[in-house]
Amino acid sequence: MLTLSISQNYLLIPVKLGAEKQLLTLFSSQDREKKLYEFEVPFPRGGETPDWFAAIPMRRHRGETLLLCAPIPDEELSAVRQADHRPEPVSGRPLIHFAPEHGWMNDPNGLVRLADGTARLYYQYSPFGIEWGMMHWGSAKSRDLLHWEAGDIALFPDEAGTMFSGCGWRDAENAAGFGPDALLFYYTSAGGTEAPWSRDGVFTQRLAVSTDGGETLKKQPGLLLPNLAHANRDPKVFYHAPSGAYCMALYLSENDFALFRSPDLIHWEQTQFLTLPEMWECPDLFPLFVDGEEKWVFWSADGYYAVGSFDGWRFTPEQPVRMAYGNRIPYAAQTFPREEGRVLSVAWLRLPNAGRCYTGVMALPAELGLVRDGVGWALRLHPCRELFSALREQPEGEAPDAPWLLRSTIPADAGRARLSFPGGEIVMDMDAGTGHFGETDLAFPPKQPLSLFLLADRAVFELTLADGAFWAPEQNLSSTLAGKPELTAGNGAPIPFTLCVVESSAAL
Repeated sequence: MLTLSISQNYLLIPVKLGAEKQLLTLFSSQDREKKLYEFEVPFPRGGETPDWFAAIPMRRHRGETLLLCAPIPDEELSAVRQADHRPEPVSGRPLIHFAPEHGWMNDPNGLVRLADGTARLYYQYSPFGIEWGMMHWGSAKSRDLLHWEAGDIALFPDEAGTMFSGCGWRDAENAAGFGPDALLFYYTSAGGTEAPWSRDGVFTQRLAVSTDGGETLKKQPGLLLPNLAHANRDPKVFYHAPSGAYCMALYLSENDFALFRSPDLIHWEQTQFLTLPEMWECPDLFPLFVDGEEKWVFWSADGYYAVGSFDGWRFTPEQPVRMAYGNRIPYAAQTFPREEGRVLSVAWLRLPNAGRCYTGVMALPAELGLVRDGVGWALRLHPCRELFSALREQPEGEAPDAPWLLRSTIPADAGRARLSFPGGEIVMDMDAGTGHFGETDLAFPPKQPLSLFLLADRAVFELTLADGAFWAPEQNLSSTLAGKPELTAGNGAPIPFTLCVVESSAAL
């Protein structure tokens, strides 16, 4: 056991990938029954060099004395140290897609905009490995949705459970009573999972509140919702203006979901139980407008969605469930609360770890739209407008080693068109309406002009075709973004394109 007099902002815990996991526990020296933190860490032993140090914020404990316990000798445990700043992140991370500094990241959580326009992003986070583990909430913020600043761990596992997914809401009207513009974060406390501290618990829905712009999240006592189904989770809160109430979508089990209403963001009453084929976990429910007509979209983790109507109590689907994505890489997308007439969605990209000290990348926020096609209502995904505001054209069509966007319209008679670029290739059979991009099969209307947007960043590409009807990300394994793309028709004739670089930002 180590005695730690906390005098700096962070406790740095060494991580060694592949090492045996050790259970580290922090107690208050004033009350040895009061457990503060519990971590499972692949801890370096026998003089091994750590792969990184996980930074545990300690500002709230400065001036206190804590006890660190683990089943390893104190001389090895003393590799834990203090610092005033987080360690430098690993190099080679994406430049306009958020990725964690170290560790594992999955679902986006708590997406919310502050009154000054700053975007807050939280996410499922395991700081001690590159695989899924005991879930925390990590944090980040951005002024422009392109350039992100990583923040501290925002929520830690506790005696009630690990920190599973949830959402955020800026309470501009002070409905909950925490003050105007307080940030409310709804999360699932996942008891009974892998954490020894909460192994006897169940899944419940709880609330954390921030009154400092999302820098500090304070868990509130008690439950918002008790356990309604074994692993019920992923609350998503929004406001329904026509009926004057706050609403919540919640995943229950299998293909089952529930909807709730509240007058004050605190007390919730269930209004609907619904089953939607193909759909499971991470629900979202939001309106989209087409020529003044309002439609509601019920969304789930894999990208399946149902379009219908919502009266503030019940959602009624009006057509079969459809799929929004071109491949299985995006997952668990969540929308920001609607503002300025647009709906912005952020997806976690399930990209494999390529020898890095982090796993997981967030997609660029997408603006969602709705159109009628030959089947019914269909979602369209477009790059957010902030991207286009940051572009600078490259007159020679040659990309620097920086994020870039290539735009073109492929002629209907281009035959087997081919786009080659640093790190990949896209082939499009314009007659068949098929093609391939890495491991992804393409599908688009045949024998018609085809709009194409390709966004390139370190570690990731995003391809948008047919005015947003097809969207798919792919892994970028190239060590550089620099090079000269080539776009040709089946007969070898060049097809014009525009190449723009995404300018860097000093917004944060």
